[in-house]
Amino acid sequence: MGTTSSSLGTVPKFGWAFGQFAIASHMAIISVYLMYYLTEGHGVSAGLAGLVLLLPRIWNVVTDPLMGAISDRTRSRWGRRRPYLVVGALLWGAAFAAMFALPVQQDPTVTAIWFVAIYLVVNTGVTLYHVPYSAMAPEMTSDYDERLSLVGYKEMAARIAVLLAIAGAPLLLEAAEMPAQGYRWIGLTFGGLIVVSGLVAFATTGRAPAVAFQPQKMSLREQWNTLKRNRPLGILSLTYLFGNIASVAFSALLIYFITVVHGQSPALMGILYPLGALTSVVLTPVWARMGARIGKREACRIAYIGLIIGWLSPGLVPQGAVWALYLLMFVHGAFNAAAELLPNAMVPDTVEYDELNSGARREGTIYGAWIFVQQTGMALGGFVASLALVVFGYQSGVEQHPEYVVTGLRWGFAAVPALMLLIAWWLVGKYDLSAERFATIQSQLAERRKQSSQSVESAP
Repeated sequence: MGTTSSSLGTVPKFGWAFGQFAIASHMAIISVYLMYYLTEGHGVSAGLAGLVLLLPRIWNVVTDPLMGAISDRTRSRWGRRRPYLVVGALLWGAAFAAMFALPVQQDPTVTAIWFVAIYLVVNTGVTLYHVPYSAMAPEMTSDYDERLSLVGYKEMAARIAVLLAIAGAPLLLEAAEMPAQGYRWIGLTFGGLIVVSGLVAFATTGRAPAVAFQPQKMSLREQWNTLKRNRPLGILSLTYLFGNIASVAFSALLIYFITVVHGQSPALMGILYPLGALTSVVLTPVWARMGARIGKREACRIAYIGLIIGWLSPGLVPQGAVWALYLLMFVHGAFNAAAELLPNAMVPDTVEYDELNSGARREGTIYGAWIFVQQTGMALGGFVASLALVVFGYQSGVEQHPEYVVTGLRWGFAAVPALMLLIAWWLVGKYDLSAERFATIQSQLAERRKQSSQSVESAP
């Protein structure tokens, strides 16, 4: 059964998009500040910090796909997905606040153990919320272009959330008497935003079009086997994996590039990153129109090349040339808008491809795999950043770093992310689910539903 309508009202569209505030603010904080919080706030070594950021992802190997399958099988008065927005947001918001309230001045190893335990709860809350929330997109509309528009609103909300998070976090740190107090304020503020975001998304999507409940007749093994045959989803997932590794590694290393190479305060991130986020907000509608005109895949490849060139250019800038950092973040924001928008706008189209092959609507299962890839890419990006710091010889708490550390960060902080993004650029070129092919799939599905309906009506 398809969606009940392909036209969304204003309240469901904007309300669902506001739900992205929780996800985007969380990603912004952990991408930019979490490793710095561990290394500089608690004295955890760069190598150990990268490891503890990666370990909880092992848990999500199971929980992300499982959550998708669970939401596909959920029947409630509020629909298949919406109840988890409330449950997930409450657990996630509380754990997020606790993660930034770790006691200071204790053994860094003990801190790392406590961090892993709390981060596991955080990731569980993210799974409970993120998978069902994202799976709502292909349910609310089956129109190829309207999906691009819907995800465009979501990505604009994401960029605004990133702006608030990256600009607000340094202000909270500076306003606090002690750094530990500032981090607690960050946890409480954005943990609260996570809860509010989830409640708003739940309340405003009550009348949004949704796919009716369908019994899932396949076992989890059978579902996995059919999912493996979804070639567009597989290619897109690998693309997004390398894209997220690149993006997070760049974001995590940028603060070290600013402080070590250019000798600036980490508070400068509170200006630079919002500049990139604001640029993304303005240009997201432009990229949406371009994607509709020349194709989502083609626009995505253009954006990846733009990011690669923009990331590699700061190595040529003389030390202390802060003006170039502003230009870097403008370029980053301009192309990152498309790098986030277009893959997320392509993945809903793989739902119908899957339905044609499996005979079932499995948005949750597909988005369980998609969110797992996204979160794994983020974790691997942080791990790659920590390995880069180790290779460069970076030591936490050092006021004056050796020249080889400065040189390594100058040339290496963007080279590794750029290489990852080049792989993503190559992969997305193999994605072949165009607008024309999608229209053909929809026609085939419509004919199948018609025949099924006729068979039911003619049955004695």
